[in-house]
Amino acid sequence: MKARLSSFRPFSALRLCAGVALVGLGLLPAARAQSDTSGAATGAWDISELLDRLPTMSPFGKLTSDSPFPLKYYARPRLGDLFHRDYMRLPIGARAQITDHVEVATELETYFTHGFGDAAGYGLSRYRVGTKYEEVMTLAHPLGWSVGTDFETPLSRPPMELTDGHRHLLPYVAFTHVLLDDSRLIGYSSVGLDFLSHSPLPSNFGRNQLHGNSTTFSTGVTRDFKRFRVALTGNWSTTSLLTNENHNLFSLRPDVLIPLTRKPGVATRTHLLLIFGGRAVHGPDGTELGVNGSVRVEFAFHAAAAAPK
Repeated sequence: MKARLSSFRPFSALRLCAGVALVGLGLLPAARAQSDTSGAATGAWDISELLDRLPTMSPFGKLTSDSPFPLKYYARPRLGDLFHRDYMRLPIGARAQITDHVEVATELETYFTHGFGDAAGYGLSRYRVGTKYEEVMTLAHPLGWSVGTDFETPLSRPPMELTDGHRHLLPYVAFTHVLLDDSRLIGYSSVGLDFLSHSPLPSNFGRNQLHGNSTTFSTGVTRDFKRFRVALTGNWSTTSLLTNENHNLFSLRPDVLIPLTRKPGVATRTHLLLIFGGRAVHGPDGTELGVNGSVRVEFAFHAAAAAPK
């Protein structure tokens, strides 16, 4: 089963250039149309973050404590910031497999001006740290599950558009299950909590971002094709279970993940992933339709082999 979950192959260089150009041209008008309405909450979605939480569903496959590369670094430049903001965000992070079931991760978000706006500056805007315990899917146990907690906090004093001014404690539990093995169709669900606490920065909630502690229910399906992966995720977030308020946020998000450097069956040190997606969001501030795009680069730290005894 594991071989089938990772059997899609990268594009050739010629097809890659043509595909990226066509998709980029197609996304440009829609991205510009959303530039005045995309807030921090709705514009920050990244399907790779959700897949990292799910057992067996990392965009680049599962790490193992005895693999050649048990420590991996990554970067996730936010392409949508070229159209939505005066600054480009560049989260950089690391994932480490402590045991076969325990993974820890840390991420630092940097920002800099991209030159298409009037703003100027650079710095650090956010820090995230988390841990996850997981039991992956196998032929004997087709239900995978994971439980974990993330914590994130704003750093320094970044531009107001880059932070909501709050710290977030984010415990979650997630499940994956093979729906159709022959079709490489996998279902996934998760339940997550978001506990907010004030930071020294002023509050700056984005459009359709809930202003209190909330619970998020997510469910979706993903399918691997020969050269790409598609995913469709539905989310419902509500404050009614953790506060006296009753605010709700609903979203439907299709995504396409295109690996560019992956070779099936080969342990490569560097991976490059293109992500294109859309969103339909309905919340307290109205309805939003939009598109998003990002790139994820991941490379492995190759520990020197121990000398034979």
